[in-house]
Amino acid sequence: MKKVYLGLAISTLFAGAVQASNLVVDPQLTEFRANKGNSKVWVQVEDNKAGKGDVGSSKDSAFETEGSARMRFRNAGDDFTAQPALEQTITGLKPNTDYVMSFYLMDKKGQDSISDVIAGARGADGKVLGEKAIHVRDLADAPKGELKSSFRQASVDFNSGSNTTATIYTRLHITDASKIATGGDIGKQTEVRVDAFSVTAK
Repeated sequence: MKKVYLGLAISTLFAGAVQASNLVVDPQLTEFRANKGNSKVWVQVEDNKAGKGDVGSSKDSAFETEGSARMRFRNAGDDFTAQPALEQTITGLKPNTDYVMSFYLMDKKGQDSISDVIAGARGADGKVLGEKAIHVRDLADAPKGELKSSFRQASVDFNSGSNTTATIYTRLHITDASKIATGGDIGKQTEVRVDAFSVTAK
């Protein structure tokens, strides 16, 4: 029995260490989903009423816990040059350290999707520390979500510079608005989902 308890204790400590290494709060967006998109840590940069896009919660999930964020446009008259986003300010960065931000992206529109995601981090002064545009076609060989394999892992590297805090973000970017059929379902033509965020030192 002692060996069993010792094994459980070691497993618990290891799981806690793995969780602690991720600087993102509510990384699986489970609380975000449970609170219907309301969050103390996740910020939705959107203005659907002004045609600037929509960011909300979704029950779809890359892993076993329910929750992700959906970014999309909803109306034919929207400003498709806008970039609705999901952001979080993280703390605990070590200065002048290399980090990797990863997340899982779902875009059911496939290779010809007119949506990509601009992912990155910016410092306390607003300067970009690292950024990359990511399209679903780039993720064909990337790790898949365990619950829904249409989620694929994406990542972007950044260096903290002098910062101990940074804001991570994923922004929806429409690459070719001329291909949007204004008589069709705008949401389905533009939406992507993001889930399972992580920021760890390299």
